[in-house]
Amino acid sequence: MSRSFAEALNIKDVGDATAVAGELFQISFNAAFPTPRDFQLGEALVKKSAWHQYIAQYNRADGTVECVGFCNWIRYGDVYLEGGMCVKKNFYRSLPKDEFRECKALGGVAQMMMEAAARDLDDAAAWFGYCGDHMAYQVDQRVGYQPTVHKHLIVKWTREMDTNAQAELIEAIAKIGPF
Repeated sequence: MSRSFAEALNIKDVGDATAVAGELFQISFNAAFPTPRDFQLGEALVKKSAWHQYIAQYNRADGTVECVGFCNWIRYGDVYLEGGMCVKKNFYRSLPKDEFRECKALGGVAQMMMEAAARDLDDAAAWFGYCGDHMAYQVDQRVGYQPTVHKHLIVKWTREMDTNAQAELIEAIAKIGPF
């Protein structure tokens, strides 16, 4: 009996994904993993508890489980800052054809992670991200992100706000710089 791709993929917030997604992140960005911690961002202290690290784990037919996706959301005031989205290189090529077709129809691992997080992290006015990659931006647009007046800064409004309040929030987040 064959299984679906959705049955083989498990997406969840693990709080601290260092042990599970550290290698994937390092390979993807050639940078140290963003281990959750208390840190100063502008004038605000962001607590370790504000971090939400989502992983996508794929259960292969032979029983092995591998981390194939990661993304970080940090609650900052009334928004979430999204960053570090990565999907394992060549993962899609390793899938059985039926699972690949289903995964593609669902938008891919990155889109599926953002959709899962959207169901959980729905208590803020907006999500912000930085995106300079054209293909990644196409995925971001499919889940509701839109450009701002600042290069690479994108926003997904999750609550109704008037345009002046939106502009003020965009400017406040832009002052942070890349995150």
